[in-house]
Amino acid sequence: MNSAPTIQELTTPPSRDDFTPLQEHQETTPSTFFGGKPVLYSHHSGLTFSAPKEALQSHPSFSKLHTSTDGADEGDVLVKDVEVWVNSNDFILFQRHPSPTGLSIPFPKIALHALMKKAHSPALLMNLSLNDPETVNSADDIDVLEIILLPPGYDTESPESESMRDVFQAMNTCAEFHPDAEEEGEAEPDITAPGASGWITAENVGEFMDEEGNFLGTVIGGEEELGPGAGTVRGREGEEEGGMNGVDGHEGKYQRTG
Repeated sequence: MNSAPTIQELTTPPSRDDFTPLQEHQETTPSTFFGGKPVLYSHHSGLTFSAPKEALQSHPSFSKLHTSTDGADEGDVLVKDVEVWVNSNDFILFQRHPSPTGLSIPFPKIALHALMKKAHSPALLMNLSLNDPETVNSADDIDVLEIILLPPGYDTESPESESMRDVFQAMNTCAEFHPDAEEEGEAEPDITAPGASGWITAENVGEFMDEEGNFLGTVIGGEEELGPGAGTVRGREGEEEGGMNGVDGHEGKYQRTG
């Protein structure tokens, strides 16, 4: 069993030499897909992020960052002059001053990322899962740190907006390289198999109905059981019987909206 990814503390600032530039990656075929430098998808400096003061300071990985309450919302702190490196391996936050301190955050630890607005500035909301998934037994055990990433000039009339979109898009791309362990282990269902969708169609109707339209039973464990989808009655779209879109209380197909 592979160990769960963890957030790592950094004391040495990243360098562009640590990564393969995205353009170079796109233009060449690597000699090997293992052991090479991670691909850099986005890099921005001069960013700021806000987070609840108590939550940030209660975690050793984050408590070493230099924080300020100047300009922060009540109960929050600001971590200023932050560099962000979004690469194919992880998401890096690094603060060079007053002392070099940073964090390497594996993508599976990012439970949510979404674009938003904070006051009049674009922002990026991130929920970081700080749990070891092996120790989570209930909702009360879940430990999530919410941070809001802000662009240069977020507190001015003309905040720089492109950086947030660029970081967001890079995160979308890199997150796909790191699927959840549960998703990775799940086999894809064969949706082309007759009756697999739970619907009786023109292709599989012969397996469930005789020539007179009666349902056929299949014997499983000595008991007769109808095939997938048998007995489910669906009315036509827009058709109403008995005041409902369906028959005898069975809800009909959802109305197409697209």
